[in-house]
Amino acid sequence: MAITCLFCDKDVTADEPDYNHSGTLYLCKRCGHVHLSPEDADNFTAERFSEDDKAAISITLRNDWERRGRKPLNKELTLDSLRRIVTQFRPLNPLEKMDHVLLKLEAASSHVAEWVKLPVSYDYPYYFCNHAEELLAILKLLEQEGLITADDYRNPARKLHISLKGYQRLRDIKNPNQDSNQCFVAMWFNNEMEYVYTEAIKPAIEYIEQDQTEPRYHAVKIDNVEHTNDINDEIIAQIRRSRFMVCDLTGYRGGVYFEAGFAYGLGLEVIYTCRKDWTKEEILKDKSGESVKELFDSTGSTIQVKKEGVHFDLDHRVRIEWEPDKLDEFKTKVENRIKAVIV
Repeated sequence: MAITCLFCDKDVTADEPDYNHSGTLYLCKRCGHVHLSPEDADNFTAERFSEDDKAAISITLRNDWERRGRKPLNKELTLDSLRRIVTQFRPLNPLEKMDHVLLKLEAASSHVAEWVKLPVSYDYPYYFCNHAEELLAILKLLEQEGLITADDYRNPARKLHISLKGYQRLRDIKNPNQDSNQCFVAMWFNNEMEYVYTEAIKPAIEYIEQDQTEPRYHAVKIDNVEHTNDINDEIIAQIRRSRFMVCDLTGYRGGVYFEAGFAYGLGLEVIYTCRKDWTKEEILKDKSGESVKELFDSTGSTIQVKKEGVHFDLDHRVRIEWEPDKLDEFKTKVENRIKAVIV
């Protein structure tokens, strides 16, 4: 039985036993796994999502499905979650799409210059394109720039492989500041953390290699930089100039998470650290040892009180945990990580 996908408007064959025929639970070759409640599916058609909105949802769902290893969603999509996808979606410009395609082609290759089949009619959302014709145009631009080679000039989507020039572009994408010797440090600003920075993080970054007289890398922390710019503009500018980042998650600081996400989005290597007793959620206590679980603001509203620990978005990332009385050990671990991951 054929049904129509809510997001790409293409026919979907719902013949697998785990999928239904009502248009609420199905597997779309373009959008991936789709699962809405019947009520939300009915309301979706009346919500008046634009074609651009539906393309944003299709692209997001397909890429999320691929990141999950093509596993089903663990909960139903709702109208609220779909609206949130549309609100948060940022379309890529043509040059960004070209880079994105190169990165995906490299990920799909098991060896250098392997010929990769790319089914354009199904895979265009995976490559952040709104329709198949757009992906074909992006592939043609890549071919014209000498970044990919196609086995059929009239059909560049038939089989592709990355060219030498394409691999050079991939190097630049992954290492945008290859020649920079700057490391940006994102961390909580207080006296204890300043001591940790001075005694462990900064000297780990600015280690002097054998037979060298100057450190290979230079640590930059925004409160130690003289500038006349808006502080947020200066932070972004300094991150853009950096080769990599050391991000300490102690204190659950929103700004630190933003800076780490910005650096990660630029393709910079981010080395995460955190004080050991700040890694896990913990109920706070007052001086008498009694648990403090809630407070009240000026309006009388309840505020939950707890030490949050590392946010779940980053909890799976490899991090170096440290203790205040073992800073020498912490310094050595940071230095070794830099030597291992920063070429």
